[in-house]
Amino acid sequence: MKKRVILLSVLVLGLLAAGTFSARAQSGYAIGAQVPAFSLKTSTGQAVSLTDFASAKAVVVVFTNPYCPYTKLYESRLAALAKAGAALGIRYVFINPSPGEKPTAAQQVAATGSTDGLAGFPYLADEGQKITKAFGATKTPEAFVLQPSGGQFVMRYKGAIDDNPQVEGDVREGYLRQAVDAVVAGKLAAITEKRAPGCMIKTF
Repeated sequence: MKKRVILLSVLVLGLLAAGTFSARAQSGYAIGAQVPAFSLKTSTGQAVSLTDFASAKAVVVVFTNPYCPYTKLYESRLAALAKAGAALGIRYVFINPSPGEKPTAAQQVAATGSTDGLAGFPYLADEGQKITKAFGATKTPEAFVLQPSGGQFVMRYKGAIDDNPQVEGDVREGYLRQAVDAVVAGKLAAITEKRAPGCMIKTF
């Protein structure tokens, strides 16, 4: 009898944990949902609003942290995508979800402490994590593709940048690029959500 009670307790805890993870994974704006405009500031105090990009063909919002090793792996790829997209009317916005977080010594060594590779693109601080939580971002880097339409912004993709964070040369599926291409072409992406690998965002 005692063993049955213990087994039942384990099963219940497992279901509760799965439910909690599922709710966390599904939080934030759903695909096809309208994303309200927001405004955040750069490190120099300049305000940047989502409405600044109303005329863009697509807006890519990437949550990233310069002290995350995964961010360093993806920095050159994101910079290349952002620079190529700029010529096509695609705008990239980078948001640090934990601007006040102090890196460990190991993280400091792994990072340059700056976003030199992303220089020239909006890099915003989400001081209260209001935007991070609204989007449902849980990792860095994690990307969200918005489609501007009549002054509104519609969520079209969220998740991983591609299928190989470690080796850029071995990437087979460029989820972010494919989603952006679909939006620009006025189509729906074949893949609209893909779980992002990366550093967990610490919420506070």
